[in-house]
Amino acid sequence: MFEKRFLKNGEFPKIFPFTKFNIKRVLGDFEMDPLGNPILDRGSDGTFVDRNGKRVNARGYFVDKQGNVIDKLGKLMFEAEMLDSEGEIPKVFRTGLLKSDTGSSLSRLMSEIERNQPSEYGNPQWKREQQKQELRKAQA
Repeated sequence: MFEKRFLKNGEFPKIFPFTKFNIKRVLGDFEMDPLGNPILDRGSDGTFVDRNGKRVNARGYFVDKQGNVIDKLGKLMFEAEMLDSEGEIPKVFRTGLLKSDTGSSLSRLMSEIERNQPSEYGNPQWKREQQKQELRKAQA
């Protein structure tokens, strides 16, 4: 999945605290030519910029001055050494194998967790607590 040169201490890079990835977070605003290459402008310093004047590399990814890929908020996403010679991020992140998270997948996960939890309704202690609360409400 990762080429050896992308490994850090023998492991794939842990650049996210989660396994979901949305490539739109690191791509600038630009048009593509018929071959799928970004159409980019040059800034006053000669670096590539997107339509909004933000610094990008030749592949259209937001970059800092050191060539590291950053997200829209400026957070480091990929160190420059992880990019290939054309400035492309590792393939696993480009192919959609790591999808962006959706509410429905979170909902499915929460439902699965709830199904695997023992119910409180059969617990005698829970029933006593419910009866106490109802009694307090009635007395109030």
